[in-house]
Amino acid sequence: MKSILVVAAAVLGVLALVVFNPENRQQQEAPQSEATVPAATAGPTSELATEGATLPEAEEAPSEVQEFIDSYADPDASDAAWGQALAPNVTPALHASLLSSDRELAREAGREILDVSDGQVSVGTKTDVSYTLEYAQLEDDHERDGQEGASHPIITGIDFTDAHDGAALPLGTDGVEQVRAPVQEALTAVVAQPGGQSDKDREQLIRDTFTSPEEAVSIPRSVDDGAAVRIGNAHELVLAAEDDQLVVYATVPYARDGEGTPVWTTVTIELTRDGVGDWAPQDAHL
Repeated sequence: MKSILVVAAAVLGVLALVVFNPENRQQQEAPQSEATVPAATAGPTSELATEGATLPEAEEAPSEVQEFIDSYADPDASDAAWGQALAPNVTPALHASLLSSDRELAREAGREILDVSDGQVSVGTKTDVSYTLEYAQLEDDHERDGQEGASHPIITGIDFTDAHDGAALPLGTDGVEQVRAPVQEALTAVVAQPGGQSDKDREQLIRDTFTSPEEAVSIPRSVDDGAAVRIGNAHELVLAAEDDQLVVYATVPYARDGEGTPVWTTVTIELTRDGVGDWAPQDAHL
């Protein structure tokens, strides 16, 4: 019996050593520690991946463009104050076209910027685009904001998406095409001439073409003997402003009927609005 107790005590002693042996505990915990390694390393790896995947920043409209949008939609400014507020941020030709444009259309257009991309800004109300404007960087020859040779954005055209019929629109991004037809009509009246046209007939044609021909009637004939004169299409149309009125410097070739070598002349065409808001010749001068 004593020998059985001795053996049992010895077995219990060995079990106690196995259970409480620190080295054996480390061996038992090692698999658990290894099992947690992937979870521990997954966190930093995921964070690094997130930091590397930066999203591109949305393009913002220049402050000058936002200033124009706010002024353009202003319902309370007088016409004079409204035009003055628009002037610094648009080209002279666009400004002249805005002064005679449909201001109610501007009031209804909204002032929320919906998209900015590659020099174009979509403007409207909520998700409805009323118009898209285009701007370019204008280089200054003089010092601006303390920086010599600085530049600032200038708006060059405004395209409405769904203007009502008869709306007097400002110049769009392809403003030359908006005025090409009335400019060609004006040049035909003052430069071209049918054979045998008398001075009286020519003056009447000019008065019928222009709304207020104060100077156009004084432009001399292309040839003074009444011979027929042909003209080509207007070239190098340059849009500008004179005394806040839209003008076009138009260069056109002409030739006496039967002659092949053209002569080139440049005429300044003053434009105004007709009864339905389109551009029409008002006057002309050399």
